[in-house]
Amino acid sequence: MRTRRVNDVASLLEPGAAGWDAAGFEPVAMMPAPLAMQPTEYIRVKWEGREYGSDPGLKVASVHDGKRWVLCARWSGVSPSGIDFPDAIAVALPVRNDPPLILMGMDGAPIQYLRWQSNKPALRSIVATGIGHSENGPKMAAMSVKAHTNGEQWDVVMSRSLGGEGEVAPLLAGQKTKIGFAVWRGANEERGGIKAFSIDWIELALDA
Repeated sequence: MRTRRVNDVASLLEPGAAGWDAAGFEPVAMMPAPLAMQPTEYIRVKWEGREYGSDPGLKVASVHDGKRWVLCARWSGVSPSGIDFPDAIAVALPVRNDPPLILMGMDGAPIQYLRWQSNKPALRSIVATGIGHSENGPKMAAMSVKAHTNGEQWDVVMSRSLGGEGEVAPLLAGQKTKIGFAVWRGANEERGGIKAFSIDWIELALDA
C-alpha cells in the first residue's frame, strides 16, 4: 500500500475532498475475528452461531507531506442513530520488534492503534501488547479525525505527525512499515474482539 507524497495535506483533511480519489484507494480484505481467540468463554458462547464481522468493503488511501500523515478510510454499513454500540474503525501500526497483528502484539512487541468511533469526536491512541492487554497510548502532534456519512457509507479521515519514538509507531518518509485494520458494526452489537479485521499485516510504503 502506497502513501503518496503531496505538497500539503491541508486540503485532504476533510472527508470527501476531491483529492482523495486521485490519491488512489486500495481495497482491504477483511474477515471475522475468530471466536476461539476471544478473551472470555462468555463472549465465545454468546456469539457462537451468530453472524458478525462481515466484510465491509473497506478501501483506504493515504498521503503525507513530509510532516503529517493522513489516511482516508471508506466502507459501507452505517448504523442508525440511537443504538447502544457505535460504528468504529481502528488502524494498527507496529511500534517495534515485528508484533503479530492477529494477537494484537505481545510483550516487547507492541502495536499502536488509532481508533475512531461514531459516538465520539476525538481520535484515540491505544497501545496493545496482546489480546485483552491494551491501554491509552501517546497522543501525537497533528492527531485529528473527521468523519462523514451519506447514510450508507462512512468516510473517515484521520491524521498524525510523521516520526515516532517511545510507544509512537514510527512513520518516516521514504521508509516502509506495516498497517492493519479493524471495523465494528454497531447495529450488529459488535464491540471488543467481535469485529471484522485484516488478518495479517499489509506493507505500507511512504514516498520519499
